[in-house]
Amino acid sequence: MSNDYRMSISLNVLNHLGLHLYSNTPAVLAEVIANAWDADASVVTVDFDLNDKTITITDDGHGMDLEDVNQKYLYVGFEKRAGGHARTPSGRLPMGRKGIGKLSLFSIANRFEVFSRKEGCRKQSFLMDANALKKAIQRDNPSSPGIYKPKPIPFAANIETHGTSIRIKKLKKLRLTQQTISALRKRIARRFGILGGKHDFRIVIDGKEVTFADRDYFHKARFLFQYGEHDYAQYCNNLDSDEDNGEKLSFSRDNCFDAEGKADENGEYEVRGWIAVAHRSNDLDDRGQQDNLNKITVAVRGKVALEDILNEYRLGGMITKFIYGEINADFLDDDKLEDIATSSRQSIAVDDRRYVALRSFIEGELRHIWIATNDLKEKKGLETALANPHIRQWYEGLRPKSLQIPAKKIFAAIDKANIDEAHKQGFYADGVLAFETLKMNHALERLKKIDASNLDVFLGYLSEVDSIEAARYFDIVQERLAVIDKFRGNVDEDTRERILQEYVFDHLWLFDPAWERATHYKHMEDRLQGIVGGVKADGRVRLDIRYRRISGAHVIIELKRASRILSKPELEQQARKYIDALREEISKDPNELRYPIEAVCLVGRLPSGWENPQVRKQDEESLRVYSIRVMTYNELIDNAFSAYSKFIQASEGVSRLRQLIDNIRSFKPES
Repeated sequence: MSNDYRMSISLNVLNHLGLHLYSNTPAVLAEVIANAWDADASVVTVDFDLNDKTITITDDGHGMDLEDVNQKYLYVGFEKRAGGHARTPSGRLPMGRKGIGKLSLFSIANRFEVFSRKEGCRKQSFLMDANALKKAIQRDNPSSPGIYKPKPIPFAANIETHGTSIRIKKLKKLRLTQQTISALRKRIARRFGILGGKHDFRIVIDGKEVTFADRDYFHKARFLFQYGEHDYAQYCNNLDSDEDNGEKLSFSRDNCFDAEGKADENGEYEVRGWIAVAHRSNDLDDRGQQDNLNKITVAVRGKVALEDILNEYRLGGMITKFIYGEINADFLDDDKLEDIATSSRQSIAVDDRRYVALRSFIEGELRHIWIATNDLKEKKGLETALANPHIRQWYEGLRPKSLQIPAKKIFAAIDKANIDEAHKQGFYADGVLAFETLKMNHALERLKKIDASNLDVFLGYLSEVDSIEAARYFDIVQERLAVIDKFRGNVDEDTRERILQEYVFDHLWLFDPAWERATHYKHMEDRLQGIVGGVKADGRVRLDIRYRRISGAHVIIELKRASRILSKPELEQQARKYIDALREEISKDPNELRYPIEAVCLVGRLPSGWENPQVRKQDEESLRVYSIRVMTYNELIDNAFSAYSKFIQASEGVSRLRQLIDNIRSFKPES
């Protein structure tokens, strides 16, 4: 008795082959457009009905008769290239291969209508219904495989002689608006490399032909690297230009490579396309259109086969954040070789030798682009900086000339930071100042090697050091004046007291420009606070008294309430109490006894009797004996403003470097 073996295919396999594999509307529409290409259409139109919420895709391809519908369109898995049909009747290389693309429509809608007409044949029209298909799947069983029969419908399409029209209804997720239509146009344009008259194939969306310009990303390119004969630079109107000849910075690269991914003009693999470097990394953020441009798509036969190959590389550095592009690799779809695409048609078998070679080739190109881009940005950064004549004079005057190399890197770094033009000159000034500081440190090393008798060289280095320190301190003083000026503004006394309590202890330069850096000795402060009552009733540490250790002195600072009027004896008694307590504390360390103790009382109002200048003078001299100073909030602010203003006035025009920095900052480049 012979065994009767049988293999049956369940309709349930459709769930795995295409009903839910596609993730976005552009990818689905691209499958329908690809079918129009395979049908030798010259025009495919995509129209949207916002009221009816439908999408209609119509082509003028060869169309289908009843036999074509049943044996090709409804036959899931129909191999378009079987039987030696490697090209369409007009000679095109077909995009489709597995015969499951039509199922992608169920990813975005539950129903779609198909209308088709083959020249000289009867019109065909039927409804594809996901719910009816699912019921057929539920009835399916291994012993009696189910059959899905689409429902015939009246022919309702504008097809004169031949072509196919698909009307997609009841969209699942997509809300049709003018904004979404605009986004779809852009993303459809990005999925096809067959745009343009060369291919005798036009995609028309809402009455307007889709072109390369609709991709809306070529203008983001700063540098362009091209593969093959097509010149994509014609679409890139914002490429940097070479300063010497004014030509766009577009570079032709070898586009053939071997199985190891190494460039070889006789290599078995060939690619076409481009890789661009954007001006700014955030230029590639197209989330408003729900698309990420920071990727390199891989296209096969003019249609995207892999959304992004860039994410496979971990090259380090920031260059990959600026990269985007499209590589056409038709060798990935060789009719004579195994199909490299996965069942979803949205990815590629990564272990296939062809893909491994492509991945290696692109990695090599990315490394080249990384190095080339850094060199280009460094050169461009220098060109931009030297447009400022003050920077050019400084740069060309650097000696030895080797110092120009690190200087160039500073300008390149500023250029890479993509700072807006309004602030760029300020950053150049900071860069020059930073460079001079580095140069100063280098000079200090060389000072050790200078003969003491070579006084001119020695003084030359010292003048550089003085200029740098003066320039840096000049900036600091200007910042301090800005702070003081705010205190002098419309601030009432109570508010001023509160702000100063929070600010003054950490910025003692308000009291004295010589008090640049003060050190906080907590155990000393705790000791003083213990003497005056330690903490407040609510548990908080007192804010009105602090100890600071300043180079050459111990300083006690007490803030008195602005509204309180004290007498000179009261102030002296309290201050001497703090001084005695501090002296007792520092006596434990003989080294600290070398330094004097000062006390400063900051009051809101003058002590009683000080309205009389003579009384005030006598009291101040008496307090000075004990190293006690008394000043009001207003006097503190006014004295600080006066001291720093005098420094600014005295420093104007003195520093060579200061003048250079000011000139760089004030330069206004031409638009």
